[in-house]
Amino acid sequence: MTEIFMRIMNIVERVRSMEELNQMAMVVFGAIFVFGLLNCILGYRVLRFWMMLFGLAMGAGLGAAGVYLTGMGMDDKKMYLAAMGIAGIVLAVISFLVYRAGIFVIGAGIGLALSIYILHPTSSATFFLCILIGVGLGVLALRYAREVIIVGTSLLGGVLAGISLAKLGGLEEIPYGVGMSIGFALLGMLIQFAINRPEDDEEDEEGEEEEYTNEEKDEYEDALQEEFDNMDYEELEALEEELEKERRKERKKKS
Repeated sequence: MTEIFMRIMNIVERVRSMEELNQMAMVVFGAIFVFGLLNCILGYRVLRFWMMLFGLAMGAGLGAAGVYLTGMGMDDKKMYLAAMGIAGIVLAVISFLVYRAGIFVIGAGIGLALSIYILHPTSSATFFLCILIGVGLGVLALRYAREVIIVGTSLLGGVLAGISLAKLGGLEEIPYGVGMSIGFALLGMLIQFAINRPEDDEEDEEGEEEEYTNEEKDEYEDALQEEFDNMDYEELEALEEELEKERRKERKKKS
């Protein structure tokens, strides 16, 4: 009897542990969903944050790869952690402070993450292909930063939001997760292109140019007024004659 009771208690304990794991998984997937959705909608708006985050992730990966390739401390976890931490922090700081470096890092990071998710590299050749895709997208981002960042963050955020929502809703089958990912990605692109129009930046630049031009005009008019005040009578007569000649020329052109 005691043995049966112990078995029942063990089963109950296992069920309770499974429920706790399910609750924890729900919290994790909920956090991933919120993170992915924000990435879809506000990816370009929080560009500096993504630069720093991708710089940290890519730096940590490069640090781990460096330890592995050089063979220094391969069996020492502390060596791996130290190299990943130092390289990650250095690249994160560089990405945050140097704009073009940050643009390249975030473009390369998005390309690498998406290519790994799509291709599932199982050999060195396919992994090298993923690296080439990441570098190519990073170079492309230097030329078309707005477009590449918006499309990349929408795709990455859409994948995260779609898969996590499918897990939360118990729709792990391929059509549902993929469909929701595509839907979130398209929605994110539409919203981001709508709220991040290049005309806004051009208007700001034109406003600054007009303001600067007005200041120059004021300075020029003050200089002319000062020069005019310092003229004597003969110089004023000569200036008036020149102005009269210019007026006659303008009348002849009009007639």
